[in-house]
Amino acid sequence: MLANSKNKGCFLDANLDRTNFGATLLVIALVSVPLILNPEAGAAAVQQTYALVAANFGWLYALAGIAALVVLLWLAFGPYGRVVLGKEGEQPEYSTYSWIAMLFCAGVGAGLMYWSVIEWASYYDAPPFNVEPRSLEAAKWASSYGLFHWGFTAWAFYCLPTLAIAYPFYAKGVPVLKYSLGCHYWLAGKEESAPARAIDFLFMIALIGGAGSSLGFSTPLIATLISRLTGLEMGFGLEAGVVALCVCTFAVSVYMGLDRGIKRLSDVNMALALFLLAFVFIAGPSLFILKTSLNGVGTVIQNYVAMSTWTDPFTDSGFFEDWTVFYWAWWIAYGPFVGMFVTRISRGRTIRQVILGMLLYGTLGGALFYMVLGNFSLSLQLAGEVDVLAVMAASDGNQAIVASFEALPMSTFAIALFCVVSIIFAATTYDSASYTLASSASHQLHPSEDPARWHRSFWAVALAILPLTLMYIGGLRVAQTSVLIASLPILFTGAASTVALILSLRRDHGLHRD
Repeated sequence: MLANSKNKGCFLDANLDRTNFGATLLVIALVSVPLILNPEAGAAAVQQTYALVAANFGWLYALAGIAALVVLLWLAFGPYGRVVLGKEGEQPEYSTYSWIAMLFCAGVGAGLMYWSVIEWASYYDAPPFNVEPRSLEAAKWASSYGLFHWGFTAWAFYCLPTLAIAYPFYAKGVPVLKYSLGCHYWLAGKEESAPARAIDFLFMIALIGGAGSSLGFSTPLIATLISRLTGLEMGFGLEAGVVALCVCTFAVSVYMGLDRGIKRLSDVNMALALFLLAFVFIAGPSLFILKTSLNGVGTVIQNYVAMSTWTDPFTDSGFFEDWTVFYWAWWIAYGPFVGMFVTRISRGRTIRQVILGMLLYGTLGGALFYMVLGNFSLSLQLAGEVDVLAVMAASDGNQAIVASFEALPMSTFAIALFCVVSIIFAATTYDSASYTLASSASHQLHPSEDPARWHRSFWAVALAILPLTLMYIGGLRVAQTSVLIASLPILFTGAASTVALILSLRRDHGLHRD
């Protein structure tokens, strides 16, 4: 294969897109160096930027989520649902289990381990819809809103870029796996043009911001878990060691390739994650988890339209900007990355299979974590066994997660298992993001080819720079800000790629005169 056999030497690699490669590295340096040199001013500046963007463009993110779901449902159940991503009659390249495991580990893994356990606490303490804090009504929303934020809308933001990229990649046989491929309707034959390069450059920056934020959430959590298990002192040094551990895990996966690396790692981690959920469910308050989960699902179903359109125009509590806008921005910034990766593993599936698979399996996977881990932690607060809110106020969410797991029987085993799953999720995020960045910085990539090993390994190291910077200057809030800023240009390019997909399908499969 071109990427793996003919080109083995860094800048001598003839398949390397040096323009986007160098420009992306320059942006990483321009963002990271000033933040490191002046962390206090940097943290203040990015938080001001977050407030400005969220206040003025939050409504646009809410509108985009509704539109994405409507378009996908039309594509799935309309005349194009049976269009195959590949040759007509071609069978899926990967089993359904492996396909689900890879897309799930790539899309939500690293951040999910943090938020699923502790997100409810923020909603319970400062609930939406002007509900009284720490009331029974607040508990209802606390057990429900996470299901909404990690549900259908999130996966709709992932699924649209997947289809926009996968259709020309497989159906049209374009030998380029880049984000700009989503605009192939207008850029056919101009894959190396200035507009295409600009779109790919914006995507690479958004991915670095999104992945940096995701790893910025999960890395301190893993460090806290390791500190609890080993007695090592918490600090930036331990967090940097965690990043190094994840990169080393990734390096092994890179060497083994997509089938033997990411696929096997994702398969194993999916099994471990399901075992973790089963253990917590059985060892914890099973009846409470069941009843609260069912109630949460019902609450989301009954209020989905209201939750999707609520912009908090009257109370100005900040809930919409701090949570819904942040999450929609995160999914949008991550969408092209997940889209490119899921494209690579979706050969032979129909448009309907991809849409329903991502929306249903992705939503179910996230919901299981929130229903089991989140409701378990909530039960400790409501029963008075662990004051999770007090632990968060005194330290941070990571210590609150550890305190929750300490309440389980065989707590050390549970924390160790949670730690292993978190590390592999973080490693697969590194792996998938590096694979996608390497694809974007390559001139050509056929469906059966992977980017060069050195190229993927390089981006794994480069990706570690931003999360380390974010943790150094301010942690969680700064990570949230970076993903919002990175997502704004992708919001507009994503709309363009959606229009291009629909126009291509109408041209190639009839109905172009309707």
